[in-house]
Amino acid sequence: MATPSDLDAIHPRFHTVGSALMRVNLNNSHSGNMSCRDPQNAQRFWITASGAPCGDLTPADLVAVRFDDLRGEGSVRPSSEANTHRRVLELPGVNACVHCHAIASTLLGFETAEQPAFLSPIVLPESEPMEYLFQPVDVWGAGLVGAVPVGVFQSTVGSPEMEQRIPVYLSRAPLTLVKGHGPFACGPSLEHCLHYLSVLEHSAIVVMALRRRGVDTVALQKAVRCADTQEAVCAYSPRRMDDLERPLAPTTGADVRSEFNAWLAYNFDLGLGAFGTGSMSRKLSTDEMIFCPMSAAPQGVEAPLQRLSLHSRLPEAADVRIHRLIYARTPFKTCMVTASPLANAEAMAVLAAAEGTDALIPKTGPRTPPAGGHPVVAPIDAESAYYKVRLPVASSQALAVEAGADRVPGLLQAGNGCCLIAGSGVIAAGEERLGQAAYRVSLAERMARFRLEVAINHHLLGTPPPAAFE
Repeated sequence: MATPSDLDAIHPRFHTVGSALMRVNLNNSHSGNMSCRDPQNAQRFWITASGAPCGDLTPADLVAVRFDDLRGEGSVRPSSEANTHRRVLELPGVNACVHCHAIASTLLGFETAEQPAFLSPIVLPESEPMEYLFQPVDVWGAGLVGAVPVGVFQSTVGSPEMEQRIPVYLSRAPLTLVKGHGPFACGPSLEHCLHYLSVLEHSAIVVMALRRRGVDTVALQKAVRCADTQEAVCAYSPRRMDDLERPLAPTTGADVRSEFNAWLAYNFDLGLGAFGTGSMSRKLSTDEMIFCPMSAAPQGVEAPLQRLSLHSRLPEAADVRIHRLIYARTPFKTCMVTASPLANAEAMAVLAAAEGTDALIPKTGPRTPPAGGHPVVAPIDAESAYYKVRLPVASSQALAVEAGADRVPGLLQAGNGCCLIAGSGVIAAGEERLGQAAYRVSLAERMARFRLEVAINHHLLGTPPPAAFE
């Protein structure tokens, strides 16, 4: 039987991840299910109860289940998908599994092999069962989760078919998508699962927005999957979650940690960044900064903070280098790099319109900036127009060492503290406070949302295109 000490150790992590899923609409209040191995008893695992409010779990909503016979301990019935979770948790290195009903990720599956938009068949159409791949086209998705296997199932809730096939997919990728139902993620912890699901949802938003803005996403996905592009993606991809689990900096004051935690949660809750992506920092002096290797994290997850020198040291992490360059070459004192999916997609669409779709494909080596200057995302809404916001856009190669030390700082100053990196997202800075950088991030995402919605209305309803309101 479960003891109070067991629940004391398990429940807070379930509650943190479950409430985070609900706040960003990856689940509604009662949908989805989560599980993890019992850290004290290898013969059982914990899973949410059938019908449990995953967005606000209490200890009574968790059930201990035996691996050998799926027998639950206690009077509460485990999730109807406990059989699938059991098989996933038996995979080497897997300690947790989360299934959710993320809207954008699930929407990817509403197509056919005859009319592909986002998925690529990986078996012949007449074969059974049908399988597909979803290839993210943004740097975060392509670099952190890669191609996601997608399966078509005859029965999509707790079926023997799911119990058999889901673990096979998750043995070769951290995520899989049940077509028309939603994603499953596995990893060493519930937090890792949340990270993967969050990155996938943002990648789904990016690729759908790109398609709606007229970009040939099928051709782009095919190009991103090729070997040369994968090498380039690796050159720009961010740190993995495994690299983030470091002790917190003991010299960080409570007020500084509180400020960082507030904006990490703000970015996560408003969908301005996927959990575990991006970075943020505050300049302390001419010699030091406080650096966080992510810019979005849910409440209850302590992101690591580091006190770092502002002087370049080799080897130098790519994200740390960008922050150092900004503080060395601009007057800004805070900085955020965010995956902001709509701003990212709008930057990619604008860059593709100006330079062709080939400009969206990550490449290694130097790239000459366009002779006529960088393309820009122009405002069409009154607030952004009032502040004269015009966001310069560059490809992800602007982040490369070969691009030089002045490229990103120059883009930031040209954009009054904000610029867009197509495929990566938003870089924003503040004169004194992190909140100023966060405002510029949110403004960029809102500008992109207005432009996307107006473009959709233009195609469906015949109203004027975004350019008519610039």
